[in-house]
Amino acid sequence: MKLSTLKEADTSFVTDAMPERRATYFNKAVEDLRKYKEEGELTATEFKEMKENLSYGLRDAWGKLVMQPYIYQGRYESLPTKVNEIIGNLNIQLHTIPGTLKKAKTAPNHEATRVAIKFLESLVDISNDIKSLKDKIVKKKKAIVNAENKKTEETRVMMGDDDVQRVRSALEQITQDLKDDLYNNNLSWLTRIVNKWAEQYDPANEKTHPYDFYRNSNPFAYMILQRTTKRVGDYRDEKHVLNDDYKATLAKEAKTISEDMMNKFVYKNTSKLAQILVKKGGLKRVTLKGASTDSGTVEGTLFLEFKDKSSFIVTSGLVWSYSKNGTSFARYPTTFHRVVFPDGTKMHGRASEERMKTEFADYGVSK
Repeated sequence: MKLSTLKEADTSFVTDAMPERRATYFNKAVEDLRKYKEEGELTATEFKEMKENLSYGLRDAWGKLVMQPYIYQGRYESLPTKVNEIIGNLNIQLHTIPGTLKKAKTAPNHEATRVAIKFLESLVDISNDIKSLKDKIVKKKKAIVNAENKKTEETRVMMGDDDVQRVRSALEQITQDLKDDLYNNNLSWLTRIVNKWAEQYDPANEKTHPYDFYRNSNPFAYMILQRTTKRVGDYRDEKHVLNDDYKATLAKEAKTISEDMMNKFVYKNTSKLAQILVKKGGLKRVTLKGASTDSGTVEGTLFLEFKDKSSFIVTSGLVWSYSKNGTSFARYPTTFHRVVFPDGTKMHGRASEERMKTEFADYGVSK
């Protein structure tokens, strides 16, 4: 992409009028502008930061070059009326520099007019470049998208590995063993949300109304109440009650949450173990050692043995949470225990995922 505008732009007149720290940020923003034009893409966050650093610098420089010497503290009174009316009322915005320049050129010839025009002329190209970058904003840069696609493809290939499939089957068995308990736990949790409101509801107290009861403390619970309550009566005797089918609504929500938890538990934990299994190879046996579930959690423990006589125990988990906006997300704590190498020695210290992917999976490779 052609960068002639930035290469030809001389902003020293503007930057010399800025505080040193502001000028540093301004110059860095100009460098970023050149880079983004060359790359042909940038994120909204990058665009915002770059534009703000340019705009703050312009504001400071305009104040020092034009407003302080010619306008502020009554100095405008010594200006020709038309100069004051035009130059003193210019709105300096980065994206409107070309239009502002045209307006400045209509002012009578005066030192203030000449300074303003010189200021604006040095920034026209940058203003145009900023506008040209608006349609180059992307959610994710190509390099990141390509890396994610590559990782997705690598995961897809790994997930087809025979050893990985065996571990996946064991994790699926965990979810099937816990299926009923998980559903009942989630249903009990949702029921408690509703019951807590029902027990404290007072039609005369607006803070206990469904739209206020959980609004600030628990957005997800707030959402559940909106789905399970309704208004009855007229404006003189209005109150909130539970829907006739609120239990069915809770049951459906509990089932949806449970299925989502099970699917994510299996996929995410299989993906994490796949990196070790594919690299290591030679899985001999997978033994289910235990499984449990509590409110918002799933946990399973497997014992993996390999043909070279190495082995380890892994406890894979899922912890279900909700953001402040009520959006669900999960964490997947994984811990490794009793890690044994092919020669019978044990891994000392904490067996992290990184150590399992390197020390354990690579053991003996270079020998």
